[in-house]
This record gives sequence, C-alpha cells and structure tokens, in this order.
Amino acid sequence: MSHIFLEMTMTLDGFTAAPAVSLEDPLGVGGERVQEWLGGNFVGAFSGGGTEGAPDASPDEIDRSVAARMFESTGAFVIGRRTFDVGEGPWGDDPVFEGRPVFVVTTRDREPFERGGSRYEFVTGGVAEAVARADDAAAAASVCIMGGADVARQALALGLVHEVRLHLAPVLLGGGARLFPDSSPHRIELDPLGVQQGALATHLRYRVRADADR
Repeated sequence: MSHIFLEMTMTLDGFTAAPAVSLEDPLGVGGERVQEWLGGNFVGAFSGGGTEGAPDASPDEIDRSVAARMFESTGAFVIGRRTFDVGEGPWGDDPVFEGRPVFVVTTRDREPFERGGSRYEFVTGGVAEAVARADDAAAAASVCIMGGADVARQALALGLVHEVRLHLAPVLLGGGARLFPDSSPHRIELDPLGVQQGALATHLRYRVRADADR
C-alpha cells in the first residue's frame, strides 16, 4: 500500500468549518479564516482570498511551503461528498488538485468526469474502497485524504492512515463542524514528526502507530 496521509486544518477549539456550511458559504459563515493559510492554493477557490478580521491575510514562506508539500509526492486524493459538493462550483475549471485523480466518498452515485486536469470518481463502497482505488491510481505515490471531518475520522478508525498532518488556525470559532468528537471508541497513538510555525497556522506532523487500538 502507498503512504496514506491525512491533511486537515482546524481551529484551536477543534472546528474544521464554521456553522451553516452551504453552497453559498462552503466553509460556513465566516469560516474562510480556518483555511486562510492555504492562500490561493485551495481556499482561494472558495473565498476569493482575504478574510475580514484576520490580523494578517498573507501566508508566509512556511505556510506556502507546507501547502506545496501537499502535492510533492501525492498521486491521488480522497475527499468526502460534502467537500466535493461545496467545492465543485467555486473550483470551476481551476487545477485545484494539480491534475491528480480525486476519489469522492459518497452514497449518491455519479458518473466520473474530468475537470481542471483531474478525473473525479465517485465511490459508494465507503472510505476503505475509496482509499484502495486511490492507492491503485497513485501508482506507488502517496494518497492524500483531505476532508471532510467524517471521512478523516473513518480513515483513522479503519487503520488506513500512516501520517497525520494537522494545521491549527489561531482562531476560536465557538461552533461548527468538529474534527474530533468528544468521545471515540478508538484509541489512536501518534508519534510527533515535526512542527512549523507559519504566519497563519501552526503545522503539525504525526506518525500513526501501527499498534493503535482499533
């Protein structure tokens, strides 16, 4: 199996998006701040860049290098259906995933299509099937699991993730979509791999222990 890593951003109080996520507000009402560190690489397709109230809306070199690292060895992406649904319109024909294939976990089937250089395939068999198909498509390169929170939790619980890359945005939303719920039936041990402080986020990397209790 390829190297599988999870790439998620959350606020200091644990939210990946603000309340009321919709097609009009893909990151929730006022939620653009959560992923502002990505700049035009990803969040710009949602918000057009810039976040009212942010102390500094410009990612620095560390933020930019961490964002670029997401694509360095990645051969395929896995995302959830809500992430796709709220992103499809804003992404348009932009090469958001830089030509890599994208596998969408969903309960609603849809024919594959190509846009922005990427082929989107819809997987109704669950997270494990989506990761397996992404693994095949990646051709020995890494697979990046990128949102939403439910897909991330399932992948961790199934023991599919080798590395967690967590980006902490210095803001307290007070509500929204939480990455980790208050309780979980699964204990997962992580070994720290590194930390970098950017202008708009703190970037953490962890190795998932293979002997985690699932």
